[in-house]
Amino acid sequence: MICALMLDADDAVEFAGNKGVALGRPLAAYPLIAAKSSRLIARIYVVTDSPPVKAAALQYGAIIIDPPAGRDSHHDSFELLLHGYRFVREELKEEQQALELLGVLSAQAPAIDPELIDQGLEALQSRPELDSAITVSNYNRFHPLLAARQTPEGLIEPYLPGRNNGIQPPATLGHAGQTPEEVWYFDGGLQLLRPRLLESDSPWGRKVLPLKQWGASPIDYAWQIPSLEFWLKKHGSSDVSASLEPKPQPQLAPKTGRP
Repeated sequence: MICALMLDADDAVEFAGNKGVALGRPLAAYPLIAAKSSRLIARIYVVTDSPPVKAAALQYGAIIIDPPAGRDSHHDSFELLLHGYRFVREELKEEQQALELLGVLSAQAPAIDPELIDQGLEALQSRPELDSAITVSNYNRFHPLLAARQTPEGLIEPYLPGRNNGIQPPATLGHAGQTPEEVWYFDGGLQLLRPRLLESDSPWGRKVLPLKQWGASPIDYAWQIPSLEFWLKKHGSSDVSASLEPKPQPQLAPKTGRP
């Protein structure tokens, strides 16, 4: 069985993404909509103790997993991933089913295209040599060769060791015989993982397929909401701010996390 697991790490200090709203919907609704729209994902789980995220999870038919006990409200994403994965693994084992692939989403990263989810899942199914697939976005303007850090004297110097020729302006990048490759960063949106690697400390493995997209990232600041709404509209989401969204229907009591 292929399952989705949405994590609610709530690790942004300036803006609590799990309480945010875009186009009249909670941010956490969009990864759930994408997972529910996937042709291949059979079941959705959510690790959260946030009331808004729980409400969205119930609305879209997800199973709620309580976060690990004995911690404050902020959790490490990897800790939540392992906690959620073990819950899913044990539940499927009780049903005499096996977890084939796990799609990991974030409640704070709403920009997810369901077609990209299925594209990645199909690639992992047809190419067993691949370890995982992750969404990445192009950030050429933040090329590592342009990175700098502040010195104790309050100046800036090249961040990368060995670059002793000083800070170079962006216009010089690629000159003097350099031909930098495009820069891709994991955008926090989607990880498609094999269970065998989730048993290790390196869930991505070595052979990682990039699922390229644009304009996606976790929502850490309120000023990101307008750009997110632009992305959502470009991908077919309607604005329901002035209308009434269907309210979550009564559901069975959510399952709690196992110790």
